Amino acid sequence: MSGEQTVADVLLLLPLARTYTYLVPEALEDRLQRGRQVRCPVRGRQVPGLVIRVRPRSDQDVMSLQPIGDVVTSRPPWPGDLLDLVEWTANYYLVPVGVVARTAMPGLFSRHPPKKDPLVVFVRRPEVPPRSLRDRALLALLEAAGEMDLNEARQAVPQGAVSVKRLLAAGCLRMTEREEVPEVPGPVPPPPQASRVTPTEHQTEAIDRILEAVRKPRYQGFLLHGVTGSGKTEVYLRAIEECLALGRGAVVLVPEIALTVELQRQFHDRFGDLAEVLHSAMSQGRRVRAWDRVLAGQVRVVVGARSAVFAPMPRLGLVIVDEEHEVTYKQQDGLRYHARDLALVRGSLAGCPVVLGSATPSLESFQNAHIGKLTFLSMPRRVMERPLPQVTLVDLRYERPQGGERLFSEPLRVALQATLDRGESAILFLNRRGFGRFLVCRSCGRSLQCPNCSITLTHHRRPERLQCHYCDHHMPVPDRCPGCNSPEVEVVGFGTERLEEEVQRLFPKARCGRLDSEVSQVGALGRVLADFREGRLNVLVGTQIVVKGHDFPQVTLVGVLLAEQSLAFPDFRASERTFQLLTQVAGRAGRGDRPGQVLIQTFDPTHEALRHAANHDYLGFAVTENRIRRERGYPPHAHLAAIEVSGPDGVEVQRTADEIREVLDQCVMAAGPEGRQVTVLGPAAAAIERLRGRTRSQVLVKAGRRKVLHDLLRQVQNVFGDGRGALRVTLDVDPYYLL
Repeated sequence: MSGEQTVADVLLLLPLARTYTYLVPEALEDRLQRGRQVRCPVRGRQVPGLVIRVRPRSDQDVMSLQPIGDVVTSRPPWPGDLLDLVEWTANYYLVPVGVVARTAMPGLFSRHPPKKDPLVVFVRRPEVPPRSLRDRALLALLEAAGEMDLNEARQAVPQGAVSVKRLLAAGCLRMTEREEVPEVPGPVPPPPQASRVTPTEHQTEAIDRILEAVRKPRYQGFLLHGVTGSGKTEVYLRAIEECLALGRGAVVLVPEIALTVELQRQFHDRFGDLAEVLHSAMSQGRRVRAWDRVLAGQVRVVVGARSAVFAPMPRLGLVIVDEEHEVTYKQQDGLRYHARDLALVRGSLAGCPVVLGSATPSLESFQNAHIGKLTFLSMPRRVMERPLPQVTLVDLRYERPQGGERLFSEPLRVALQATLDRGESAILFLNRRGFGRFLVCRSCGRSLQCPNCSITLTHHRRPERLQCHYCDHHMPVPDRCPGCNSPEVEVVGFGTERLEEEVQRLFPKARCGRLDSEVSQVGALGRVLADFREGRLNVLVGTQIVVKGHDFPQVTLVGVLLAEQSLAFPDFRASERTFQLLTQVAGRAGRGDRPGQVLIQTFDPTHEALRHAANHDYLGFAVTENRIRRERGYPPHAHLAAIEVSGPDGVEVQRTADEIREVLDQCVMAAGPEGRQVTVLGPAAAAIERLRGRTRSQVLVKAGRRKVLHDLLRQVQNVFGDGRGALRVTLDVDPYYLL
């Protein structure tokens, strides 16, 4: 850029949304590059920032630009594909680039300098040689080396810590820190073949196809459809080994933090310290240290939940999304991104393969495989030819539930008792936490509602309380109805706490544990999983957390209560989610040497989702549901966006939602022929109309082409922004929750 002034567009690491332009001083030009962390003047102080791009100064830049203050050379620059992903995400989800960058990195990243290695440096020999032979030996080693890592120096001679301390006090050594960035390690040889399991025929076919893409390297998307227990994890591990052998890194996404920890054990056994975990539940300090290790190339395999898609992996060679169908990959607040979709984009930007794995792939991925955007790989059988569990639908219209709580049908009660008598283990799946569903007055019929949300409060037994699972409002359980003062208040419905209590009452041999988000929040999740895996518990009651890819070889029975409750959700994906949940939970049975059995209690055994789940028939369900989606014009055959208006004043919310509809109608009319591909629905009250003290109204927009949809959303954004005052207007591209 000789003869031209160079400027840098810098994302200041402050609560700001946009980038700012600074002059690049000549003295810094050689050290400055895209992705570097810098310090820039802002109102008399130096503020950390991230260089998004370096370019020649243009006529559009303002006349008076301040120069960049300094370049942080102790950190490597962000990888180019990560910066490209940040910009792509901002454009696609219609949010400022600063919002994406702050979502991507740990909150303290800009304020915490990278941890530097302490060094001891040789200064001089003393006039009188040290009396200690250890001191002399250490001094000679350091004189020859010039400098040495502090920990290495302490271990170089017996009682080396004492010798280091004496030599520092005598002025023979001095302490310093390593300033330069460590080099990215080279290729890592694979472990010995003897230490690995022998893959099945279908595993081998999948491994060969993926390894071929890893070696290219170039972008190629794979959809790995493997039934539960088919050994998808081994396919992932083999692909990562090849990636490391080629000197590149890998990112593995999992849907739950619990799985992150579980997979970390397997990955650490295979890859040692080259594997690192990244997820939002880590402390900010730990996340910063992990980010620095990844950025420096000291970590080559990142395993994490949704946000790990932004891991700063240099020389990225492979991205894996396990259980790609899971809705937890979609962020529901703030930056509403979908990690699975961003994984595909990042693979494309980095020029590396992406593997989406699932026993029940999403219809979006199924359609992409059908039209050739993804390469379909199939593993239709379990490892060691273990049979899939036998699934029975128990028709509750004719089977009256047993016991005082009326939770167990006779077939499920008999099967659970027989399982415990044989010394085997069982999982009972109920996708509703709490003790009861809600409290109702038998005299006036009133149910206790959350004061902030338009839902009933859930009854919990331990500790005894009524709680809202959205805003966390809680209150003591009243003895009398707040409306009519009647003492006839009763708990209606049941949840996992009540089911756990009933199991312990009805089955003396049961050692029952519970796994739901309540357990997860108090940090007991890992302990419950370990107790169940090691046999200290033999019955596990849980919500969908038990579905998420856990491998329990001792489980031979799975019981499902209220199988069809998710079908009642006002959502076009209700059938798909029900099928996925039932298929995944059924897959927990029979993964060991003994065959598995699954009993699904339902009032509607003829429903397509339940019938296909009972037959382990993913393709049958996918074809049927795909046809219904096409007829009704929903994803994956249309592009969808939700515009949510929320605020404390319901009248203002409705008025703004009506105005948004008017703007959309005008834009659709002005779009001409392309406008005929657009359908605008609403405004309508959200399924949960009041949430956390705010009234909500939604407008849905469906379009045949993605560009048309984005153009409409930008028109709305130009007029309404993100709201005004207490009113908020939120754009959700590709929404997954419409409640």
